[in-house]
Order: sequence, then structure tokens, then C-alpha cells
Amino acid sequence: MFPPLASVAYSLRLRLATTGGARAARMVLMRRYLALMALVGILLSGLALAAQQGFTLSGRLGATDQEAQEGYFAVDNQTMIVVRPGSDLHGYLRARVGQRVRVTIEPATGSE
Repeated sequence: MFPPLASVAYSLRLRLATTGGARAARMVLMRRYLALMALVGILLSGLALAAQQGFTLSGRLGATDQEAQEGYFAVDNQTMIVVRPGSDLHGYLRARVGQRVRVTIEPATGSE
């Protein structure tokens, strides 16, 4: 079907070396590498900023009786929230299973 990747890379490298395009090929690879590293850096800095500011989840809260008792709640079947059973938040979420909720997660402002 397709030739092995190593043989394709070797033949491409051989062809570029014989045509004098090895330097151009290295420049293209370096540009792609730098663009990828810049993208990774932007994504990581965005995640760090989001972690400092917090985020909001909204959707229908779902949980079976056993999950709610143990503190496991799902928001729109995409995000699982785990809370300590017996806490105020646990009681609040348990009372709102099946309803639409908005939960805001923020970093603590002071020490407890």
C-alpha cells in the first residue's frame, strides 16, 4: 500500500541532497519547528492565564443517586465535578440534579 515512512524520508533526503536543496529543506523544517514551538508557547501561556482567572461551567447537572451521594456530578455529560460529601457545595449540587446550573471555579483569594 504505502512504503514505510523511514524509506520515504531517506529517499526524500537523498533526492534533496543530490539536487542541492538540502539547505532549503532544513530551513523549511526549522521554520515549521519554530512555528510549532510558538504555538505551544501561546497555548501554555493561555492555560496559565486561565488558571489564574478561573472559569465558568454551565449546563444541566446530572448524577445518579449513588454518584450524588459520593459527590460526583456531571455538567452536560462533558465535565465531571467532584465535591466533598457533606460540604455546603455538595448539598447545593445535590438539590439541583436535573436542573441547569452555572458553576464558577476561581482560585482562592486568601489562605484558609
